[in-house]
Amino acid sequence: MLVGFFSYNAHILLQGTIEHINILKNLCQDFFCKEFQKKSKFVLKMAKKTVKINEKKYVLATDIALNTLGNERFKKIRKSDLSFSDLWISPDNIIQNTLGKEEYVEKFLKNRKGIDPDTEFEKLKKQDISFVTILDEGYPKLLKEVFSPPVVLYYKGDISILDKPTLAVVGSRKFTVYGKNATEKIVSGLAQAKIVIVSGMALGIDTFAHETALYEKGETVAVLGCGLDKPYPVTNTNLFNKIIKSGGLVMSEYMPGKPPLSQHFPARNRIVSGISKGVLIVEGNIKSGALITARDALEQNRDVFAVPGPIFGESSSGTNQLLKMGANPVTGAEDILEYYGHKTENKRNVQWKPANDNESAIFGVLKNEEFHIDEIIQKSGLDGQTVNSTLTLMEIKGKVKNLGGMIYTLT
Repeated sequence: MLVGFFSYNAHILLQGTIEHINILKNLCQDFFCKEFQKKSKFVLKMAKKTVKINEKKYVLATDIALNTLGNERFKKIRKSDLSFSDLWISPDNIIQNTLGKEEYVEKFLKNRKGIDPDTEFEKLKKQDISFVTILDEGYPKLLKEVFSPPVVLYYKGDISILDKPTLAVVGSRKFTVYGKNATEKIVSGLAQAKIVIVSGMALGIDTFAHETALYEKGETVAVLGCGLDKPYPVTNTNLFNKIIKSGGLVMSEYMPGKPPLSQHFPARNRIVSGISKGVLIVEGNIKSGALITARDALEQNRDVFAVPGPIFGESSSGTNQLLKMGANPVTGAEDILEYYGHKTENKRNVQWKPANDNESAIFGVLKNEEFHIDEIIQKSGLDGQTVNSTLTLMEIKGKVKNLGGMIYTLT
């Protein structure tokens, strides 16, 4: 009799409703049989897990039905007596009372008929896309702190890297050689210090930030303004795949199939800053989208850093303005690392030895910082032809790297 009673209630529990869980929980408390209580606790645990998975599935389906659930509507549903799974079986008048605005009610009721939560769940699996909701433990902790965090995040890769120290590095698509070199120099030091680099995978400074982190065998996160089924920009598809394969993360609040609309990118920027401890703006004019990220960072109580730039021309007018407003000036990774209390060393930990006197002379020049080839010639005492040929051989051997503009650094 006991086994039959237990099996019956276990069957009820696994239907995944909170009401049945609470009924059995009360029965467990009143029932004197220890064996029954022990088995019931296990079933209760499994049933709660089933409910959590089911509810997550229905949050996903609701996000799709409403063409992005949105934080405001999410809160409205949570304040009601309905669960997300209830939305899919409730009559029209209940939905109207819950969702409020007529346009949302009409959209949901229309789309609900053609959407199956299980099918949508399986579709994501087939595309190798995972998702996390704001109700889940795996949701990024820093992002929960911001105003209007995304209810659903779609991602590929390892979302757990967001538990590590993160810093956003952003800048203009219309970059200069100065901006590119500054990005590579600073991100290189940050990646070596195990800081996770966050950016938006846009062309220009964002791309250099991701690529430099990957070059240094570091971890990087790309936040997109479109669905993950079609990476944007298309020219960065290879970078998109590299980030995932390297153990990094690509993520978006936009479901698969969503195109890269212009209004998505300012919204995307709040996530870039939201999942980061601080934001570094490398280069950008007054109207640059990078300054939108800086504004978001300030509103989210994040640290803002900026690279000072030339006063002639527009390319650094935005970053220079940020510095006037109190942003932290940065000329090297050590400025950020020291700000956060990381221990830094002046000398680089180079694992190779010079092969000859010429390499030794160049090593002596570059051991603490990078230099332009003209300065290397001057400081090493070698003639231009010797320095040029030696640097070429050292670059082939992987001993030095050309940062662009004939500026060299040790690897």
